[in-house]
Amino acid sequence: MKRAGGPTSAVDRLSALPEELLHVILSFLPAPLVVQTSLLSRRWRRLWRSTPLIKIDEQDFGISTKIRASTLEGRWAKFEDFATNLLLFHDNTSALGGFRLRCQVYNWRHVDRWIRRGIEYCPSVLQIELVGHVPGFKLPPMLESNFRCLKRLRLTHIILNSHFTGSLCSACPVLEDMNLSYCEFCDICPQGIISPKLNKLVMEFCSNNTRYPLVITAPSLTYLCLSFGNFLAGILLCKMDSLVKAKISVPEDEISEENQRELLGSLCNVTSLELIGFEAEVMLNENPDEFRIFHNLRTLGLHSCFLNGYELTDKLEALGSFLQNAPCLEKLSLQYCMFYSFSDSEWEIERKNITLPRHDGKILRCQKLKLIEVIYDHDHDHQLIELVWSLGRSLPDANIKLNKIDRFPP
Repeated sequence: MKRAGGPTSAVDRLSALPEELLHVILSFLPAPLVVQTSLLSRRWRRLWRSTPLIKIDEQDFGISTKIRASTLEGRWAKFEDFATNLLLFHDNTSALGGFRLRCQVYNWRHVDRWIRRGIEYCPSVLQIELVGHVPGFKLPPMLESNFRCLKRLRLTHIILNSHFTGSLCSACPVLEDMNLSYCEFCDICPQGIISPKLNKLVMEFCSNNTRYPLVITAPSLTYLCLSFGNFLAGILLCKMDSLVKAKISVPEDEISEENQRELLGSLCNVTSLELIGFEAEVMLNENPDEFRIFHNLRTLGLHSCFLNGYELTDKLEALGSFLQNAPCLEKLSLQYCMFYSFSDSEWEIERKNITLPRHDGKILRCQKLKLIEVIYDHDHDHQLIELVWSLGRSLPDANIKLNKIDRFPP
């Protein structure tokens, strides 16, 4: 401006913004940059200390699980010093909006101290993601005074004992959203998740070593996502009357048919349901009067289901027995279902010709079903043709849409 002959004094419009808006701007920056803003001006000198969000991430210091041990030691020392001072000098006069920690447990004592310090700020959002090999890291005790404002909880690679599950209801009275990834329920007594206001629950590849079923009681839950890890004793769902959307993934041959059937029956109030890895035996019901009716179900997605055993006609009969108990179903999606894309044996001779048998089966009763989407990647041995033909004969009122998607793109 001086070279252009204009005024030499500029107005600092950014610093003139309200402090609440400046905190929002700082929330988009990595923690080291947030602290460096203290050098901008007198106004910014102490602003970082009152930010409602604390983010501690080892990636901001170039740390990852792939770097060499000699490099890790130096970078961790800088990261450790920064994280300790950040938590030490942050203003603790008011509850924290969010505390997020992502790191590996290179120094057990310091990581435990950071977590305890972050919890003391009474955050409304708590996210602890431990990466790499984590040998049995436990969450500090849940004191009611520290978790009274907690609404969102996300934990990765954490050991959860009976103290955690037993205190969850009383210590977290306003908890609405919980995400557990690769966590382990470990104790000698049964455990359960009891939360009256929990609205969303995601559990991905967790394990249960208690030898008892994990009981989930959440009457306000509207969304549930379960990707089974090691749950040999199963999971029991109780009081799921508010559940709207559910996604359940079970590992092959690790969850009993009885447990899968009980799990499926607990989801009878949902409007949208996605099942991954379920087998035909779970849906095949010889006594329709004893099978739960899915009165609200509008969308059903089956991913990698009905792959083992039985002929195609038997699998469709199992599917039909379920559809008859979903009178309001409008869309059915079959993704990589009913048959394997490739042959199990490289010596198997693929059929060159196919003869479709005369259709003598019954018409499936699903009056509101208008669309069947079949997602596939390859049609080995003309099995896709048989599937589409059988669906068209069994459900003549529904449109069938084929969608070819590579499961493992190059």
